[in-house]
Amino acid sequence: MGGVLIRIKLSVIKNSMTGGRAAWMVVGAILGLLSAAATIWLTLVDIPNQEVLGDLLACVFVMWMLGWLIGPLWGGSAVLQADHFSLLPVPRRKLAVGLLAAAFVGITTAVTALAFVALITYGARQGVTPALVAVPMAVLQLVFVVLLSRVAYGLFGMVAASRAGAVITGLLFAAMLVLTQSGWMIVVAIMYSDILTTGFSVTMTTTLRAIPSSWGIVAVDAAGRGDWLLVLAPAVGLALLCGLLLLVWSVELGNPRRARVTIRGSAGKAPTAGGVLGGSTGAVVRKELRTWWRDPLRTTTAIVPIFWALGTVLLPLTFDARILLPWAGPALALFAITSACNLYSQDGTAIWQTLAMGTERADVRGRQWAYLIVFAPLSIALSIGFTWWSGYTWAWPWVAATVPALLGGGAGLIIYSSVFAMVPGPDAHKRPSNPLERADTTGQSQVLFWVGTLLAVPGLGVVFLGERLDMPWLTWAGLPVSLLIGVIAGWGLGRAAITRLVSDGSDMLHTLRSGRAAVKQTAAAKKGSTVEGLYWAFGAILLIPQGVIPLVFILTGVEVKSWFLAMYVPPRWGVPVAVVSILAGIYLFARIVKIKIDNRAAAQPSEEAPAEPVNDHELESV
Repeated sequence: MGGVLIRIKLSVIKNSMTGGRAAWMVVGAILGLLSAAATIWLTLVDIPNQEVLGDLLACVFVMWMLGWLIGPLWGGSAVLQADHFSLLPVPRRKLAVGLLAAAFVGITTAVTALAFVALITYGARQGVTPALVAVPMAVLQLVFVVLLSRVAYGLFGMVAASRAGAVITGLLFAAMLVLTQSGWMIVVAIMYSDILTTGFSVTMTTTLRAIPSSWGIVAVDAAGRGDWLLVLAPAVGLALLCGLLLLVWSVELGNPRRARVTIRGSAGKAPTAGGVLGGSTGAVVRKELRTWWRDPLRTTTAIVPIFWALGTVLLPLTFDARILLPWAGPALALFAITSACNLYSQDGTAIWQTLAMGTERADVRGRQWAYLIVFAPLSIALSIGFTWWSGYTWAWPWVAATVPALLGGGAGLIIYSSVFAMVPGPDAHKRPSNPLERADTTGQSQVLFWVGTLLAVPGLGVVFLGERLDMPWLTWAGLPVSLLIGVIAGWGLGRAAITRLVSDGSDMLHTLRSGRAAVKQTAAAKKGSTVEGLYWAFGAILLIPQGVIPLVFILTGVEVKSWFLAMYVPPRWGVPVAVVSILAGIYLFARIVKIKIDNRAAAQPSEEAPAEPVNDHELESV
């Protein structure tokens, strides 16, 4: 049965590698191969204290295990699911073994297998016998992480539809984002500490070796010392653990589909009839606030920016740097824009109520006010608290000139994007258990991240001018400028969204119902979406990690190489390489804009094209 499921999976993967999905799969494979190569490279370098190498490799293997543990939250459900075979008379354990065999066919499994070759190279440094012991341990380690991923996904599905599960989802997703973009800070902290010479503490070493992902290292080290009892114990333990996970997974496969969690409101409480939240707009605000509180998907949408902002500004504390602490509030306000950029898609076809009642203006303004009520208090509180904690008094006017524009302009951008760039997803009552299996808004989120930063430029420019001219009153003038920008952007973009919703609301409803736009995508557009996905990935890498960050490091005298190409070239070439990377990233983003414009122009129906004939069946249905 395993061979049949493997062929089915390969066929599904082959037919699904189209458009942006194919681009992201290619980019993910490239990044995964680079990570696997870095893992193997770690076992080949010479460090002052060779005993630390095992602990460092154990840390890396823990990160690989966490990647498999959290991976389903990032990539959604598996290609083949047990529900697909629920009507077939197949025993659960036989189905579990077949699905396990199919799970080993994929890019992520191949990349992880390559990364676990590091265990063999680590053993080869100690001799032939440890290298031979490392081979079966690497295989068991691979089976363990695959099974752990499947079991964790099944257990997560039991709680994901609740508010607590949504909070956990948001925390894990934000952690993945922070580690992906800023994990190099941990490497910097290790490089600047004395760990490479003195080693980890005994407690830390014991804890790392007790994690199952490190049992292969324990067996290899024991083989190097000739302690064969300690070689056998981790191998038997890992094999038994894999068998237990397989048993648990087979039991999970037989569970019936669980009912969706119902989150009830306050029974018997009379609705607000007047006051600040009275009227049509007030009713939408109350509805939206309840949705932000009760809907697991909205809860995840609100939690991710909070934990992302906290993780981003707190991670530099690993090497005792407080420079990012004042920017916790602006970071939250900025990332909230990217997180809440598809509100109408989250509500699904319920938009018909707004269209039928003609309350488009109240709906748009109510959503904007609810967004501000959810994110503004916490953004302001983080700005004040973390700026005070940092001790950087110079940061007060800079932060004050940033937050109002990001909050006000963000309220306009999220509603503008939700209308003009809506991405259809599962309807609210048809959502899968995983709240992250929703519409793919990766492209919209990246665009809004950079567009959102532009909102803060006028206020920051005023502060910069005041600092240069040594005029304190002008420095603090950035606050009213930022507030004005926020009000204008929020009102203007909201007005544009109202106009679009009134004129094209029926087309939006069609898109939400069918999952596709009214105009069929052409073959050229599909090809362009693949190229567009590659441009998104490499443009972001060239612009920020290989451009802006190393340029700032060079200009400020920070000597951190990490994976920044400009830091490895001769000093006189550092700035030119960083500038070229920035220009290349901007060029790729410009190409994305051109592709979108060309696709939209190609999708517009010709004025001279004859109308499509209407058949008798369509007339009868009308």
